[in-house]
This record gives sequence, structure tokens and C-alpha cells, in this order.
Amino acid sequence: MASIRKRVRKDGTVAWNVLWRDADTGKQASRTLATEADAKMLTDFLNSNGQSFAEAAKTAGRMRSQAPTVDAVITRHIDSLTGVDEYTRKKYRAAQKNHITAHLGAIPVDTLTRHDVAGWVASINRAPKTQKNIHALLSAALQGAVKDGLIPSNPAKGIKIPKALPAKPPVFLTLQQTNLLLSAIEDPMIFTFCKLLLDTGLRYNEAAALRWQDVNLAGERGIIRVTRAWKKSGLPGIGDVIGPPKTAKGIRTVVMPREITSLLQAIRPAQAHPETLIFTRAGGQHLSNGYFHERIWGPLMDSIGAELGARPRPHDLRHTHASRLIERGVPLPTIQARLGHESITTTVNTYGHLAVDADLLAASALD
Repeated sequence: MASIRKRVRKDGTVAWNVLWRDADTGKQASRTLATEADAKMLTDFLNSNGQSFAEAAKTAGRMRSQAPTVDAVITRHIDSLTGVDEYTRKKYRAAQKNHITAHLGAIPVDTLTRHDVAGWVASINRAPKTQKNIHALLSAALQGAVKDGLIPSNPAKGIKIPKALPAKPPVFLTLQQTNLLLSAIEDPMIFTFCKLLLDTGLRYNEAAALRWQDVNLAGERGIIRVTRAWKKSGLPGIGDVIGPPKTAKGIRTVVMPREITSLLQAIRPAQAHPETLIFTRAGGQHLSNGYFHERIWGPLMDSIGAELGARPRPHDLRHTHASRLIERGVPLPTIQARLGHESITTTVNTYGHLAVDADLLAASALD
């Protein structure tokens, strides 16, 4: 514990020495102060910060700071974001509340150190991908504070996050497996929905948002104009809402093969209203992802999974679509455009190895 000693100088003036063993150096240390009040304050800071002068000085600096807190900076950042929906904003606020506020929230932003951020990152008991997302939120808010002149640099920039474990690999179904899967579906509408995912590569929430006005069935190969997708609203009492596709390049035109065109023609009502959703559940409600997984896909996999030899997700129908295009020599940039990937990197990282395999098969065919 730090202690205070009164010292009378030769000229009769009084000084106050604070003595302690510093936790950082392990050595005896002292500071001389002019007043007993100052000595008492330093002693209190040392005793409440583990006898570390550096930590005591940091605490004192934070008490004197007039800068906004980290919490205030993050709140301002989230509130000022443009181009994000309310669901995303709600997720950011939850990440702030659950993972940042208790550890860093009360610290004045101009006293936040790289050491503070590194210690906080190490304390996040979540998957690496979640850690990365939370850290990115903090770093973006602090970068805004740099631009606003509140701090000279971003103490969160460059902090390394543990690498995420590989995600569950895509399942690429063979033609035999897809035939088995489709033959097990009795409902014509669900059959057509799954066939559409296989034949077009649309994302689930894009396909579920299609209206009759979004498809042109005049020719033998129909055309889909993808402009919408279901997404969570993030608002209390409100479930899914219609918004734009996942990426800017998700707005696209997709040409359908003949078979799925015929299937859509077969299920189209005689007097279909243009605004009517193509795929719905009983009562006309939209075919939500949760409902589909729980009531349709899960039971289907339970019944045929053993025979299928795999347990694909609905998203794997999209992966299977891409793999078949690659098998037929379709270039990756064309596949990128068809799938609505924002970057060719996503396409290459997900399907690039299949393109190499297809090229090897092509070469071996010439031997």
C-alpha cells in the first residue's frame, strides 16, 4: 500500500512524500508533492490501481478529460450511419451494449489506449468471426473520432483478431442426389421453389420475394428480374420486410432454363395479380426462412438424409447450381454476375477449386 510521509525542509517549508513499491517495475518509488491533499489523491490512485503509477496516471487523466466517452462515440457512429437498415443498426447497438460498454464504454475517447483495446479483444468470449465484427464496429467509430479531431489516431487499428475456424464447407450435390431430393418433394409449389433455387442460383430470400411481375414467362426460357429480398426488420413486433438484395450487384437479370420456366407456367394462376408472391405458405403468408427450415426442409432431410448421403442446407442448392455451371465451362465472371456476388473474389474463393478441377478434366480428355 502507498503511504505518505511529512517532510520539513531546512527552510521550514513542508513537503509530502508518497512512497510505494511500483507494480510495473517491482522497485521502491516515491513522489514529492507540495500539499497533503495532492499526496492523498496520488495515494488513493495508487491503491486503487494496484500500485502501478502508469495506471494511476491513466486514471487521473481520464478524470480530467473533457472528451466524450467511447460509448458516446460509438452511439454517434451508429446513429449517423447511412445505407444500413434498422435491423443492421439494431445489431450494432446490441454488440455495443453486450460487448463494449461494460469494458470500454466509460473511458474518455482521448485516453483510450492500444493496450486497453488489446485487453478488451482478448476478453471477448465469442467466435473469432463475432470478435472480428465487434472489433470492426469499435474501430469504425474510433476512425470517425479521428476525422472529427477528437483523437490523433485510432488505437483499435491493426489489433489482430484470432482467425476464424473454417465455415461449414458447401455441399455440391450430384445429379443423382438432386433427383433423389426433388423426387421426395410432394408439394408442387415447394418442388418448383427448390427447382428454382437449383436452376437459377438465387439466394433463398431473393426467391421467396419474387412476385409474378418479376418473371417474364413469354419465351421458352423465362427471365427473372431480381430487385428484392426478404430480411429481418430489427423492429419490435415487426418480422421480415422487403428490402434490396444482399449486395448492389444482387440487382440483376437471370435467365431460366426451359424446365423451370415450364414449371412456373404450370403453377401460375389464370388471373395472377402482378404483385402476388409466387411462393407462399398456407394463408398466403410469405415462405419465411424459419418456417421453411422447420416445417419443410428439416423433415425432408430427416426422411432422406441417410439415402442422400449428405445433409445439405437450402443454400447448398445455390452452391450446386454454381458447380454445374463450372462443370460446363461457364467462366467465373459470368457465374459472379448470375449469382449476384459483389466481388469476383467471393466467387473465386467459393468455387475456384472447382474451376481448376474442371480444367484438369478438360486437359485429361485430350490425353
